[in-house]
Amino acid sequence: MSRSAEHDARNAALKAALGTNELARAASQPTGNTVPAQCKDLGLAWEVEDISDSNGARIHWLGARGVPSVLLYFHGGGFGLGAFPGHIQFLASCMKKRDDKLVVAFLEYGLTPANRYPSPYVQATKALSHVVGSGYEPSNILVGGDSCGGNMVLGLLSGIAHPTPAIPKLELKTPLGGALLISPWVSFSTDWKSYRSNAGRDIVSSESMLEWASDFVDPKDHNNYSEPIRAKSDWWKGLPVEDILLLWGSAEIFMDSDAQLANTLADAGLKVTPRECANEVHIDCVLDAQTGLPHGEMTEFIWAWLKKVCK
Repeated sequence: MSRSAEHDARNAALKAALGTNELARAASQPTGNTVPAQCKDLGLAWEVEDISDSNGARIHWLGARGVPSVLLYFHGGGFGLGAFPGHIQFLASCMKKRDDKLVVAFLEYGLTPANRYPSPYVQATKALSHVVGSGYEPSNILVGGDSCGGNMVLGLLSGIAHPTPAIPKLELKTPLGGALLISPWVSFSTDWKSYRSNAGRDIVSSESMLEWASDFVDPKDHNNYSEPIRAKSDWWKGLPVEDILLLWGSAEIFMDSDAQLANTLADAGLKVTPRECANEVHIDCVLDAQTGLPHGEMTEFIWAWLKKVCK
């Protein structure tokens, strides 16, 4: 069963384009080019700021700065690809659904192979510190990301809760308002059943994920920060975030690992809402926005959650 013939054709085309990491890198555009171009097309206010002491990371502010809530967002792409146009298009739809009462702080971070573990978590932590320093209270800050960006959210939160020399220490006065995890990449193993059952349906493959993982992190650094599925429920207790939405598609290879992580977070006593989206593939909400196809449950769940958690 699928969402539509049009979605199937789109997914097949994307899978071919992402067939090898070499092809994907060749097609990828720099985040620093994609964001302002999309904002111009969408008529969306845009500013960019350098993040101090971050090895070149930048914050792209999307929308009006004087609103109460901010979403600090980390885009996906296996740690090696720039942001897709669909990332900006989807986030623009989220801002519109909140009547422009939400601003997005979109992180432009260093990519592999030049920037490996723990660089994304260092830059994510610096970005959150920058947003707090811009005048936002932690309770009014949401952190979100898709795929490896979801991994970055979890690594950021782990670094705050469990300081480590690899990631800058950051203390928050109060918990963050929420965490949005869209098809998060939480396991570097391809042994999950859903990697086999959804191999023919999803847009990403086990071969490509193994290659992206190898580019990003050495096996000796597979730990609770880089690979969240390794962490037991005790690790997540007291995580500094008020509300978590974790979504995945029933047609994606990450289905089983994401579902297991959702259970672990719930066992830790966190307020987590898991959502399995029927017949949707990896980061389907971003892909729908980019291709203009009718959106599905993933998008609807996110819009509803933002309405609940935005101040």
